Amino acid sequence: MKKTELISLLAEDSGITQTATRIVIDSLVETILTTVKLEGRFSLAGLGVFKLARRAKRTCRNPQTGEPVKVKAHNALTFKPAKTVKQLFF
Repeated sequence: MKKTELISLLAEDSGITQTATRIVIDSLVETILTTVKLEGRFSLAGLGVFKLARRAKRTCRNPQTGEPVKVKAHNALTFKPAKTVKQLFF
């Protein structure tokens, strides 16, 4: 599902305009990202937890050439689904 499809669906279900729905979606995404950046995690009951994880530097291999490639240490955004989501899909 694309963002525009989500906005259309939510606008229809909630009875508000697509413009207002787009503002809410954009605000939600911005809030999640800002909270994870500042606090290291964002939890939404019934959905799951977004966390900031530190990935250590490592050496990988280029699958086409087999040549070693050094990957720098970096942060990654991770998501752990809530128990209800796991039961629904897994």
